[in-house]
Amino acid sequence: MFRSERSAPPRLVVAGGGPAGWMAALYLKRVLRRAGWTVTLVGSAPAAGASAALATRPAFTRFLTGIGIDEAIFMRRCAATYRLASRYDDWFAEGQGHWHPFGACGPRIAGRDLFHYWMKLRQESTEEGAEVEAGSYADYAPQALMAAAGRGPRPMADRSSLTESGDYGYHLDRTALVRFLRDLALSEGVRGVAGRVREIERDLYGDVGAVVLDGGQKVEGDIFLDCTGATGQLIGTALGEAWVAGSGPGNRMARLSLPQSPEVPPFTAYRGRAEGWTASLPLADRTEHLYVYDSRTTPPDAAAATLRCAFDSEAGIVDAELRHGRRASPWQRNVVALGAAAGAVEPLLGFDLDLVLAGLETFLATLPRQGDGGDVLRRAYAARLNRFHDDAAEAVAAHYVLGRRSEPFWAAARAVTIPDRLADRLDLYELAGHVALSEEAPFSEGDHYLLFSGADFLPRRPFAPVDVADGREIARLLASIRAQSAQIAEAMAPHGRLMDALHGKVPVAGPSVRIAAASAPVGPAGLRRTPEGARLADLVAGLGQPFGYERSVKASPAGLQTDRFLMSLHRASLGLTPETTLDRLAAGLGLPERERAEAAGLIGGADILHLGYEDGPPGALYKLYVEWSSRTDAAWTGADEAGAEPMLVHRAYKWTPGGTHPPVVTLYHWPRVRGPEEIGARLNRMAGEWGAAGAPARDTAHAILRLAQERGRGAVHYLEAREEPGRRLSYDLNLYACGLTVADAEPLLGQAFVNLGVPREAAARVLRERLQETLGHVAGGVGRDGQPFITVYSGVAGG
Repeated sequence: MFRSERSAPPRLVVAGGGPAGWMAALYLKRVLRRAGWTVTLVGSAPAAGASAALATRPAFTRFLTGIGIDEAIFMRRCAATYRLASRYDDWFAEGQGHWHPFGACGPRIAGRDLFHYWMKLRQESTEEGAEVEAGSYADYAPQALMAAAGRGPRPMADRSSLTESGDYGYHLDRTALVRFLRDLALSEGVRGVAGRVREIERDLYGDVGAVVLDGGQKVEGDIFLDCTGATGQLIGTALGEAWVAGSGPGNRMARLSLPQSPEVPPFTAYRGRAEGWTASLPLADRTEHLYVYDSRTTPPDAAAATLRCAFDSEAGIVDAELRHGRRASPWQRNVVALGAAAGAVEPLLGFDLDLVLAGLETFLATLPRQGDGGDVLRRAYAARLNRFHDDAAEAVAAHYVLGRRSEPFWAAARAVTIPDRLADRLDLYELAGHVALSEEAPFSEGDHYLLFSGADFLPRRPFAPVDVADGREIARLLASIRAQSAQIAEAMAPHGRLMDALHGKVPVAGPSVRIAAASAPVGPAGLRRTPEGARLADLVAGLGQPFGYERSVKASPAGLQTDRFLMSLHRASLGLTPETTLDRLAAGLGLPERERAEAAGLIGGADILHLGYEDGPPGALYKLYVEWSSRTDAAWTGADEAGAEPMLVHRAYKWTPGGTHPPVVTLYHWPRVRGPEEIGARLNRMAGEWGAAGAPARDTAHAILRLAQERGRGAVHYLEAREEPGRRLSYDLNLYACGLTVADAEPLLGQAFVNLGVPREAAARVLRERLQETLGHVAGGVGRDGQPFITVYSGVAGG
């Protein structure tokens, strides 16, 4: 696939600065980091002004959980509310409505969907003399009951089985989402290049070798992801892959944004109207109303008038074209289309981000390597992604073909020839009472039963294996399930109260910086065990920006220090004036003015800001690190000039709040050593300066290096730390790329702690708490007190 003569790791270039592009850049940078891939995103910065709303589905919720995003911070940044269900009114027929919740509608019974038993009970309850009513199928779904009662997916101060499973979505601001993902991706090491793709340059083999921006800048790559939306600038405009138009009754969408409603419902409200349909998406700062219509029968000005009348407003309307269809071959040469560049469906069910995630999963499943069969991978990508798109399009089509409204819009929707697969599915369901789908289908078996029952489209008989079974216990079982669902829903907090706790009672317009309330949950409990630790956590969370955090334990002859953590922010998360934000944060932690000014002057040319806390024998200690990561990364992959000096990676300030002594300055250098042998030689040289006191730290470092060679998957990164002035001399082994856990190193670390005088039971206990965490850094040497120490960092997570 990669036919260039380069021996370096592949260069991935993502074209497009929307949600699809930044989701791809963030996710693939994390996944491919150990393989050495570089990720560059080319796209315009998010525009100021009006922004569209998005309604997402559980796949996106699980995506955020999977990459370690703190839900509260994400929701604050994106003005998000919970979406537990969809409510349809006047859809299949005027005067009728139904709920379509996310998640399972009750538990499966004997491996079968609850629907079949509901159908059996419903059939029996219609017989003469029956005393049991089956009710609506959606009555058995907790999310439907929560949505109807205006409740969220969890209690006020706790998680729930629903938040653990992720069976819900969000309403959120699209532009805010782009900024949120962008900040995260940049903090992960994605290179961002501002600009719009003007054309491509091909290499000797005819593949895309570079994209050329409007200003003439070239960005080279080995494989390109086209995330430029429906225009498909690379796959379509440049490579000429045709767009296969799909069918749908609506070809335009009008959008009306109004102030936040007094009560923020946890569902999307759909309503069928004479010449189209509307959807209301409640955000934390506003409610957005959409109107999908057919411009061939309803002119845009008439659609705007209908939308204003429906929601009693004279506000401005934004009108845009809707596009349906997909690429026949969404992977051409070394260009892979993703999101709307690969395919688009009507926004009825909120499949936009699901299609992006499906493309990412499919891309990883067909990840190219040098020399591999490109045609096989392209065909596999196209088959899987197009099947997912067609499944989504058929789910939308099913919402029209089952309707009974007589107006031209709805009659035209039913008159469209439906795909053969959908026709077969409807026939099988009507005759045999069940639906057969692939496991990857975005609209599940249960979704179909909710749709069909909501449309009063019921099979001629229940599913045969259930129909012929003894039904005497079905009524009792279903009554119990229904009661249990009601009990679960009742335990959840009102959605409005959850939103007040997240966003405040009065929405704040535009980006703002605020200090989080002391009671706000930020990260793990370990960040808030002391007032000083909570203060640091609140200051960082108050920025409303993504951050990373990791905790550590330090062993020395003085004992164990376990209340230690580090929080990390990319410079982009500090706003347009990072030096001002740094100064404010450091002032809030009591760093003296001279050192604050020095650190603020450095951050503009740096990449990462780390803020740390530890509670040791002398009392609370705060730490601030300025990190130059991009220049170190560039030097790591390049060749060193003869006699090159060690490279400064961190400049750190460490101080006691309210103390009388000036802050200690520690410098962390990379002495341009890479492999285990070079690192080992450097450690031996350092041990000569330690003397006998440093033997435990030296031996631990060599043992960890051997472990990384034997069981690790990536390179160990090495730094040396000295104080200015001071006796501190130590090493830092960065092991994140190795993929090890604390459990892998537990025997070595436990013995190292014991060798420093820590009781064996205490060493075992503190490591046991961390066994499943990723092993991050092992640092050791002689501290400023002249005593040996070993520090272990682990469990890095995103916030």
